[in-house]
Amino acid sequence: MTVRLIACLLLAAPLLGGCLSDRTFGESLDDSSAATEIKTRLFGAGGFGRFGEVDVAVVDKFVLLSGRVPTDADRKDAERIAWQVASVDEVANELQIEKWDIGRDMNDSWITEQVRLRLVADNDIKGTNFNIQVHNSVVYLLGTARSEEELRKAAEHASLVNGVQKVVSYVKMRERGSPPPDISVAAAPPSDQLGQPVPVDDTQGAIRIAPPAAAPAPITGPVSQPTTRGQYTDPYAPGAAPPPGATNNSINLLQSSPLPPPRERQ
Repeated sequence: MTVRLIACLLLAAPLLGGCLSDRTFGESLDDSSAATEIKTRLFGAGGFGRFGEVDVAVVDKFVLLSGRVPTDADRKDAERIAWQVASVDEVANELQIEKWDIGRDMNDSWITEQVRLRLVADNDIKGTNFNIQVHNSVVYLLGTARSEEELRKAAEHASLVNGVQKVVSYVKMRERGSPPPDISVAAAPPSDQLGQPVPVDDTQGAIRIAPPAAAPAPITGPVSQPTTRGQYTDPYAPGAAPPPGATNNSINLLQSSPLPPPRERQ
């Protein structure tokens, strides 16, 4: 019973956010199911020791893998496991090979909350359309924007948070139909004469948004472009040189199996 409850909560949490975004319930369900399946497969393949710090975000069949893994072999395995989910069309692998650091993780969590607060507090941005991942002070934005101005402003908000080293945007322009009317969920933060946000007085219980950084962090696109299903090369395919450590894997998920043919976009 407990296992079923946890599974339902894991699936329902992203759906609640999806209901407030411009995506349909079906789109949110597909993406949430894909993310849950990838996480389940990762845990089954290596448990917490290998993939416990891998963050999986899925928006519009686009998968972003971010976080930390112990080895380069684990980094490759994580991407291969993501491609085993049939509904996935693209995978961006931003996994870093690093050791666990609690101080770094706490700082990343603080940055995540500050970026989220800035997006939600801006009435010109629909914050529920954006997924925020932060690792080692690098902010990864994933989602769909309704306009180029919204895309730009979201990245700029992230770049102003203290401690952010870089903002990498995977946000795409939404091409399907007209989005539903906006629902304002928070008032825009007060600003000074230069248009910069100022701290909110939280003496009455208001949420405090930290002051902006002295200089904005650089905003970039991905260093390497995401891989599509037609471009991906399976490192475990027959005849391919497997990554280091592959011969020691006894998990069925990591054995050679042909990838399905590329799917044509509708």
